[in-house]
Amino acid sequence: MNNIKLNEMVIDNNHIDYIFQVNGRIKRFFSSDHLFFDFNYALKTIPESMLVIPFVANLAPLAWLTDSTIYIDQIDHSFYYCLPIIKKAYQDMYPNVQLKGNIIAKQIVENTYEYKYEAAQLFSGGLDALATFISIKDKRPILVTEYAWHNNEIRKSNEWEADKNHVTSFANSHRLENIFVQSNFGTFLNASEIDRIYKRKLGDSWWHGLHHGLAIISAAIPVAYIMKVKCIYIASSFFEGYKAKCASDPTIDNEIKFASGNVNHHGYDMNRQEKIEAVVKYCKQNREKINIRVCFRNEENCCNCEKCVRTIVGIIAEGEDPLDYGFNVPKDHSKHIRIFLKSNVKYFNKDKIMQWRLAQKRMADNKKYIQNAAITEWFINYNFSFEKKKSLLLYRVTNFFPIVKRRITEKLNKIVVKNA
Repeated sequence: MNNIKLNEMVIDNNHIDYIFQVNGRIKRFFSSDHLFFDFNYALKTIPESMLVIPFVANLAPLAWLTDSTIYIDQIDHSFYYCLPIIKKAYQDMYPNVQLKGNIIAKQIVENTYEYKYEAAQLFSGGLDALATFISIKDKRPILVTEYAWHNNEIRKSNEWEADKNHVTSFANSHRLENIFVQSNFGTFLNASEIDRIYKRKLGDSWWHGLHHGLAIISAAIPVAYIMKVKCIYIASSFFEGYKAKCASDPTIDNEIKFASGNVNHHGYDMNRQEKIEAVVKYCKQNREKINIRVCFRNEENCCNCEKCVRTIVGIIAEGEDPLDYGFNVPKDHSKHIRIFLKSNVKYFNKDKIMQWRLAQKRMADNKKYIQNAAITEWFINYNFSFEKKKSLLLYRVTNFFPIVKRRITEKLNKIVVKNA
């Protein structure tokens, strides 16, 4: 029978190791039998029933997906009783798979506290996080920044150092407190193996579709407990009307409870272009320069990935220069965007096209304020659907044999997965 048993939690000042054992076929889904978190805050006053939350949160979706049981000694009452509601939200999101599994605790402990801080915010310095910060800044949130990509021990990471420097500078300028969390929660599971078995059924990857929301939020809970935080805010990645499966969703995040605290999935009422507008407006009104960190696990914005270029276009649509917001983009913005679309529009699905059209519409409405007129001459009338079809046809003609080979390989892999 598939099960995961927490054997020991080893606490050393600000560091916690979860030592566990795995039984059954789910062993193949693990890269390590060791999960750790390292904080810039001492953990010794946190009860075991609270400290166990990140462990359970990282593994509960896998237990549900694989009909496995998690065994622990004790757990917080509020968190334990929100888990069935979260499980149902996942089930509604993924009707093609049946979520089963259980979390069994010997003891359920009721923890409470009087609020000292109104808010903590999961803060990366990205667009979504900045838009949320602007909205809740009067609550004086504690800024929590995380790095999940260590392996079995902490190793120096240039990307993490860049993240810390960026958010520390931001916090200092607003006289706020930083909390830093380092972990291996992004690597201790074998995500590629989970995807090999389940991605087709889910219609999404393990990390994006089931894991990252609970993992990121739960990593902030121990410190939220120590500091007696009323609410943890996590910025929405998507918006109302954008139908996407995602581990971080209001139907999930807003149901998370711990001791006396709760979670707010914030900004779901704003699309990405509206968030760019909010950041631009804030910077103008406060005469504040803000670098928007868009690139995932990079030291700085690459200005070449889809997310970077889409954000660059969004900033231009607001009549601003992307260079003023942390995008070291070539001087000829129009040429840079044209080259990107020529190579990449064939990969855009209908949801991605919808997001690009938000910037396109804003640019048309705001045309007289656009600094670079060269881009408005073509981008406002750019037909994404037509250009995608044209680009795909050219790609298929010029890559016929490699495409046939890939499709044969994919069919063989599906047969292997079906029989696994």
